[in-house]
Amino acid sequence: MCDDKPPCRQITTLHTYSTEYNADSVEWCPHEPHQTVFVCANYQLNSETGKRIGCILLFSATADALILHQKIETAAILDQKWCHNKINNSSILGVVNAQQTLEIYALKSDNVKLEFVTSFQLDDDGSETLFLSLDWSTGKFASDEPEIVVSDSKGAIHRFKLRNSELIKAESWHGHEFEAWISAFYYWDPNIVFSGDDCRFLKFDKRVGLEPLSCNKSHEAGVTSMHSNAQKEYILATGSYDANARLWDIRHLKNCVSSVQMPGPLWRLKWDPHDRKYLLAACMLGGVHIIDSQNANLEIIDSYYQHKNIAYGVDWSHLPVNNSTNETLIGSCSFYDNLLCVSKVKFDK
Repeated sequence: MCDDKPPCRQITTLHTYSTEYNADSVEWCPHEPHQTVFVCANYQLNSETGKRIGCILLFSATADALILHQKIETAAILDQKWCHNKINNSSILGVVNAQQTLEIYALKSDNVKLEFVTSFQLDDDGSETLFLSLDWSTGKFASDEPEIVVSDSKGAIHRFKLRNSELIKAESWHGHEFEAWISAFYYWDPNIVFSGDDCRFLKFDKRVGLEPLSCNKSHEAGVTSMHSNAQKEYILATGSYDANARLWDIRHLKNCVSSVQMPGPLWRLKWDPHDRKYLLAACMLGGVHIIDSQNANLEIIDSYYQHKNIAYGVDWSHLPVNNSTNETLIGSCSFYDNLLCVSKVKFDK
């Protein structure tokens, strides 16, 4: 252990890639036969023009090789996520960017390429608004007409429906006075949405209107990450600039179930896609970490410090865990050093 940080134990770098722009998001495709496929999104401020530009990099990765299949030039990307189920037999990717636009892409099986499907851009009111996060409603229950929740830099929350390859805006409301860093569905009941801003996170239920049902002020800084547990009902994980990961029972939001101090401010928290027992955390300047939630208290069980300058993006591979070696893959990326890493994680048996 160095600098009193949790030690690296069983995470091994397999591949690195230098991205042209600042890297801020990694998302693995959840569907067979493309569970080796993932996307890395980028965000770059052009110092000469002042424009925010970006791109989507489409890769496939195994233990032996990392292959770049496609690069799509876009506006700067803040977040991207795959729909949990296929639609019309295609894996669907949602992307939000700095031009207050939600874009939808479909992964083509024959040549491993993303194909643009549709987009929705909010009316420009003359002020600069960035879409900051998105989540799909399909984490627990599949749908051919899924909803997407999006948060923006002016504190608004937006709900969209994807129907017949068209995005329909269902509703928008002003939920926060500051940046709404994150928004997320409660997967067990997608009527319920959570969102987070500076020190607060809110719970909404569209069946009773646009006012929050509850407002939690436990966080001591911006609430930047939320992820509903699709295997354990009522469980929600949140991350914050205050460097704490917290676990909640959404029926009792006054106090968290458990929390753990992380080595740095959190930007992303992801439940593992197999048993939903482990959380993968991107902690900006504090590295990447795996948190065990099986016991009463959250506990960091492994750490990764390859990223030297703001680890923003992390995700688990959806490939089955190797039964003989108890290994799986993760992807991670960092911003100012333009670094993408694919790593092997070995769990204790």
